Amino acid sequence: SGGIILGILTALPETIFVLIASLKGDFDIAFGSALGGNVLLFTFGIGLVGILYKLRWKSDLSINAEYEVENKFLLLTTLVIAGITIYGTLNIITGVLLFLIYACYVAYRIRKFRGERHEEKNGLGIRKSVMFMIIGGLLLILLSQPFIEYINTISSLFNVPAVWLSLVISPIAGELEEKISAIRLVQMSKTGGSLSILSFVGSKIENSTILLGIVGIFTEYPIYSSLPEILSMIVANVIALYILFDKKLKLSESIALVTIYFAIVFLSFII
Repeated sequence: SGGIILGILTALPETIFVLIASLKGDFDIAFGSALGGNVLLFTFGIGLVGILYKLRWKSDLSINAEYEVENKFLLLTTLVIAGITIYGTLNIITGVLLFLIYACYVAYRIRKFRGERHEEKNGLGIRKSVMFMIIGGLLLILLSQPFIEYINTISSLFNVPAVWLSLVISPIAGELEEKISAIRLVQMSKTGGSLSILSFVGSKIENSTILLGIVGIFTEYPIYSSLPEILSMIVANVIALYILFDKKLKLSESIALVTIYFAIVFLSFII
């Protein structure tokens, strides 16, 4: 379906960055970048959507979109990542397992899509989105190497772990398109807030599987060396699951989510 294609393209910048970092042997940067999107969007991103929705529509956000598939696979990936964390190593075996989970997600989503009736989509709009994402991907290929070197330089200069820097810095740029799209959806219609959260969850299932899987394919990465960062992702996933099952997002919860993001970033640094 077009939604899956656009979801993959939305995550393309992060995928390219993680792949290039892995090819260069900067696995801490690749690992942190793979985790950062979930931490940012499932706390700050969802919180921002809830706040903007309240300001725009003067009511709390109710999640009305169909989340059955995303609920199942986000829960599955979170449990698998928790298991990998206990196992202690991200390697080719766990990497292939994560790839298989994403393949099942895509297959399940396509099968469900075909079983439903849908209106004709605007093919021109999809083609334009694909074109812009490809251009962005090509630019990212050119800019990834200096960006990786920048993170390494800052890490050495200030004695800050590269995995933490990439967890914080990489998603700010990588998730910019999703945040802008979410803001536009919230402003355009009452259903926009719900659709924004669905978009976040769908693309971050890829982060939890494909991006971490890439790191595992290229190396045996010791999870315990970056335990605060992987725990940050697990906590962010659990928060997203709670919101999906609750199907409501109050203003107080939205403000709390924004605060939680900064708390997670701070705690993962000092622990």
